This record gives sequence, structure tokens and C-alpha cells, in this order.
Amino acid sequence: MDHRPYEDYLLDDQRLTPAQEQDLQNHLRTCPDCAALAHANLALRAAPVAAPTKGFSQRFQTRLAAERQLQHRRAQIGSLLLALAGASLLAWLLHPYLGYLALPPETLFTLWFNHAIYLVLLFRTAGSIALTLIHVAGALVPAYALISFLTLLAGLGVLLNFSVRRNEQFSQTAI
Repeated sequence: MDHRPYEDYLLDDQRLTPAQEQDLQNHLRTCPDCAALAHANLALRAAPVAAPTKGFSQRFQTRLAAERQLQHRRAQIGSLLLALAGASLLAWLLHPYLGYLALPPETLFTLWFNHAIYLVLLFRTAGSIALTLIHVAGALVPAYALISFLTLLAGLGVLLNFSVRRNEQFSQTAI
């Protein structure tokens, strides 16, 4: 039996329609768990509300201001430590390359140019290898298997999109 709508009726402070009220009363007669929840809810609503002690508002605002100041101070210290750690990591990573700054400009230019040529050749070689692997895989995998795989990926994408939208709608209604 689904108790969720009846729990919502009991715990929400909304007016019920006569049909909902009748349905709730019928359910409370047959369900001991929901009847206990209704009894506890009535007891809580009947409990007297204690008035705050004198000066509570001022003490609360003072404590809140102190907490905000402490939080701001912690955020500043954390930012400083993060910046210090980042600068230390950057210095550690760049340490081997700092010696290059002492080289003459023509040597440095030649070195950078050689590295640029190396990177271009590296990317061209990687591209050629990737194209060769794609051609070999295309020859080994039948076309219907590739189409089936792509259809499966598309279906998974649609399911993911649907579930994300459904969860988004559910979270908006929960708020």
C-alpha cells in the first residue's frame, strides 16, 4: 500500500478537499502507522509554543555576526594558503626551465623552434596512427555492428536526457 499521499495530507498544512478528507479518514481507520502519525501530528500542534527569553534576538544577532566574521577570516586564510600552495607548485614545476632564461636569445629561439617542429611532427604522427587504426577497425567491424553500437549510444543519450529532465522536474516540485 502506498502511504505517501496520506503522509503528505497529514504533514502538509494545506486544506484538503472533502473527497481527500474522506479518503484520509478511511485510510486512518485501516492503517495503524498513519494513525500513529496523525496522533503525533495532533500532539505536536497542540503543544504550547514557548516564548523566547528576553534579549534572545540581540544575542542571536551578536552570535551570528561573530560567526560571519569568523567564517570570513577562515575564508581569507584558506585563500592565502591556496595561493601559497599554487605558487609553490608552479615554482616547483618551472624550476627545471628557469635555467633556459639565462641562455643567449639566439640559442633560446633555436631551442624553441626545434621544440615546435618536434610537436608538429608528433601530432602528425599521432594523427596518422589514429587514421590507420580507424581504417583497420572499419575493415574488421561489420557495418551493422557499428550502426547497432551507434544506435545503442543514441538510445542511452535519450534515456540520460529523459532521466535528467525527470529528476529536474522532481527537484523543482520538492522545493
